[in-house]
Amino acid sequence: MHCPKCGQNYPDGYQRFCDTDGSRLVPNGAEVHAGVNVFASILTRSELVSQDEVMPELPNDLSAGDRRNSDIERRQDKQMRAFFDQEPEDELRGDIFVIEDEPTPKFFGRRVDPKQIPPGHVDLVERGLLPIILNEFDISDPKNFVGKTVKGRYRVTEMIGEDDTGFAYLAEDRIIGDKRVVVRILTNEDFEDEITGSIYAEERISLTHINHPNVARLFDSGSDSNGNTFLVSEHLDGLTVDEILLIHGEFTSLRSAKIIRQAAYALSDVHNEGILHRDIRPANISVVLLESVETETEIVKVNNFGVASGFPNESNLAYQAPETLDGRIPTVASDIYSLAVVAYEMLTGRIPFDGKSAKELLRQQPTGLEAKPTNIRRELSPEVDHIFEKAFAVDPRARYVTARDFGDAFYSAATATLLVRSIESQPEVAEDAVIVHHAESRVSDQPVPVLLAEKEPEEKAEKLVAEKIAVIPATAANDSEDEPAWTRRSTDPIAEPNSGWLKIAGIAMVGILASGFIGWYYMLSKPAEPEYQAADNSVQNTNVGEPPTSVNTIVPPLRRNIPQPPDTEFFESSKQNLKGDLIRNFVGFMIYYPKDWKVNGSQESRSANTRGKFLDISKATSEGQLKEQMLVSYYPSKGTIDNDAERFPQMLKETNETLKKLLPGYQVVSDGRTNVNKDWPAYEIRFQGSGTSETGERLVVWGRRLFIPAARPGVRNGFEITMLATSYADGVHSVDDVGVRGELAEILRTFEPSQNF
Repeated sequence: MHCPKCGQNYPDGYQRFCDTDGSRLVPNGAEVHAGVNVFASILTRSELVSQDEVMPELPNDLSAGDRRNSDIERRQDKQMRAFFDQEPEDELRGDIFVIEDEPTPKFFGRRVDPKQIPPGHVDLVERGLLPIILNEFDISDPKNFVGKTVKGRYRVTEMIGEDDTGFAYLAEDRIIGDKRVVVRILTNEDFEDEITGSIYAEERISLTHINHPNVARLFDSGSDSNGNTFLVSEHLDGLTVDEILLIHGEFTSLRSAKIIRQAAYALSDVHNEGILHRDIRPANISVVLLESVETETEIVKVNNFGVASGFPNESNLAYQAPETLDGRIPTVASDIYSLAVVAYEMLTGRIPFDGKSAKELLRQQPTGLEAKPTNIRRELSPEVDHIFEKAFAVDPRARYVTARDFGDAFYSAATATLLVRSIESQPEVAEDAVIVHHAESRVSDQPVPVLLAEKEPEEKAEKLVAEKIAVIPATAANDSEDEPAWTRRSTDPIAEPNSGWLKIAGIAMVGILASGFIGWYYMLSKPAEPEYQAADNSVQNTNVGEPPTSVNTIVPPLRRNIPQPPDTEFFESSKQNLKGDLIRNFVGFMIYYPKDWKVNGSQESRSANTRGKFLDISKATSEGQLKEQMLVSYYPSKGTIDNDAERFPQMLKETNETLKKLLPGYQVVSDGRTNVNKDWPAYEIRFQGSGTSETGERLVVWGRRLFIPAARPGVRNGFEITMLATSYADGVHSVDDVGVRGELAEILRTFEPSQNF
């Protein structure tokens, strides 16, 4: 078959009409005229007759009505000709249209350059600037990248870090105003071949589709005009394990178990997607505090997936597996090894192998642990040592198969001692407790001592042991449902009752009955006592058998409703426009200050040894001499005044070192605990200094520094308030008057911490 109009050939039986011009196909060799119309066989002869055959030529002198009808007919004729794809010169030959002029030109698909296709998004860039300019990164001047826009959406606001992989920046999403992201520029990616580079590129694309509660989201990735790879990921408002170790030291065994198990679950699920981390270390595991109505929960986030190239560097050398240090390809077992090193460091505060180079570590790792966790912390179960022996195996095949297996095993071993202690601490169980020495562990071949109580039902005891310490009693483990019951019967004969013990038991029973009768008689004859009315502040316990509620339970003071004093301004701390250490250590509060006071605003820290200020307000004399000043900052806290007690000597030392450089004649007057606004417990340092002004006048400076915890266990930051008053201040004559008299007193009275930490 072929098209008579364009001449294109088609296989027989394939189709009936031409794809190009719609002409009916005819058999090869048939004599037909070009220009066959697809509608020719459908329409009848009368319907195809031209308008000239049915309508004679009309005279020119027509009336208006005739001209109108003629115009209508012309339009109808034009529409019909267009419908049948005719030109006015077409003639009818039989049942087909024949075009005498040149055939209609062919129409082919237009070729489009893919680069000319407009993007599916709109770049949010400044008018007159090209997006490519805003996306450039100059490795010789990384700080200049601040202010640039990545992919027309993420505006870089601050440089937050640098490591062996590249540079990290804090950015804000220009579409979602309150969303912050981390833009990481990778500058040390040097793949050996294109295949390796494509593997990493595919992993990063896959990571953008992973939405795991324990994995920091990766929103986007790509490269700039200079070829530098960039990653846009979730910004985490929490501390890393590395920072917690630096601030608070080693973790408790329970907290370590919870954090490692969450991280292990995250690793295992991402491994199932064919993605490796290659750089597990404390700096890449963050702990975010989630607040709820009833409790506060720590959620773990494993971040920086797709960042590391898999090669050891100065930052992750101590956490790399032997095969990685030896130059081999990292695997799932390599990530498990690195996570085990993090778990060891969290428990002990040190790393398992302290080699300074890859060669030294390779010599130390085959010999095993020199300092076992149980040698450092005596309260740990011996099971913990066996967990690490398996996780630190030189042969990757000897380690745990999945990260989830390691997380479950570590959790069970690290919390085993806690369960034994909890059972020992129960008085109703301690009297009749039975120690089962033969218990078989699910995670090693070593027996573990287990405490069970005879008073507890057998099912409850088995469930308690299985859930908390993952052990099974040896008797239960050796029992087999396939064996008959008589094979498990003891070979010893049944003991006959001892008649001597029966006599003693009878005498004891008589004594118990006599004592009960005497007590019953005493209760009946006892005179009635007046009803005792408990005081309002006493602690009542309505549950019989339960210990009374502790009166020292930590409860934050209720929020006060403070009316705004006259001629004052309201200030409430907000994360908006904060940078550096202030955004990472944000604490919320509100305060009123007089309108004539000067506000300097927030100031982030300029060095690692100082802390930024959320608020800096002051008042001066007409000559510019300082009268009073208040600065509000933060300090590393554990949440309560009792938990922070061990840190207060360090706070005093830091305060002395700082203020000695600023105040001439500085000296500490006193320090100790106090209360702020009657309810908030705090630690206070009072100090003073003196010097000579430019005019030769003696100037005295008095000050108080308050450390106010959040009154919630586990909250990592508290409030640091510094108040200064000089001899120019009205009503202030000594250090005891600072914050008590003068305008600072009214400002401090309105200070109200936020209830959301």
